[in-house]
Amino acid sequence: MAFLRKNQLWLFFIIALAFSVGIVAVVSARHNEGISILIPLSPSIIAIIITAIFSGRAGLREMFIGLSPRFGLRWLIISILLFPILASLAILIQALFSGPALSLHSANIGNLIGGSLIIPLGEEFGWRGYALPRLLKKYSAVTASLILGVIWGLWHFPGFLIGVGVVEGLPFVYFMMWVLGATMLMTWVFNHTRSIWAMILMHGAANATFNLLRITPLSAGGATTFYIFIGLLWLFAGWVILRFGHRTLAGRGINE
Repeated sequence: MAFLRKNQLWLFFIIALAFSVGIVAVVSARHNEGISILIPLSPSIIAIIITAIFSGRAGLREMFIGLSPRFGLRWLIISILLFPILASLAILIQALFSGPALSLHSANIGNLIGGSLIIPLGEEFGWRGYALPRLLKKYSAVTASLILGVIWGLWHFPGFLIGVGVVEGLPFVYFMMWVLGATMLMTWVFNHTRSIWAMILMHGAANATFNLLRITPLSAGGATTFYIFIGLLWLFAGWVILRFGHRTLAGRGINE
């Protein structure tokens, strides 16, 4: 038990990855894609269970209350609009070369609600409510982001094999580049707000962007627009690292 307590973060990662693989195996065996909804709900549930086992009520209180401080309007705006703005810029750049114009496309309301609300709630208490704070205690913000981004991306890979939970029509290596860049920017916001709700907003805004804007390969008629989006994402992430420093991505302080 002491060994598991000491290595509970990696226990969380292993269980989360194994659960993703297991659910996809069941989906494939039963030909029932509806079961795959359990995958995006699992990180938060697994994190809550592990926290309850090893940290009890105090740990749960920290997860639900300690990571929910108020944060300023600036960070609220960034949380909601950063990914949509970068996606819109990518569409505008591609439009200069005969790509689709910046416009909304009709989205399945169920996918929009699920992607913008249910999925972020199901994932973020795990990835950034549980895992990220523990990684930040051991590593710099950039290193923690890369570790979490790789694991978060690999967690999506089983779903990629059956076409769920990923950007359809996008090669997985580019999906990983999106996940890694997004993770870096989400860590930047997290270290300025210390708020799990800012992370839920960012995750939801990203999913809403993919549902509403012609940014994905299927909605844009090709992957070029998404490649431009990834490039802009990493350019902005590079600026964040240079501006705020790789150690914390927060400059001199947090909770601004």
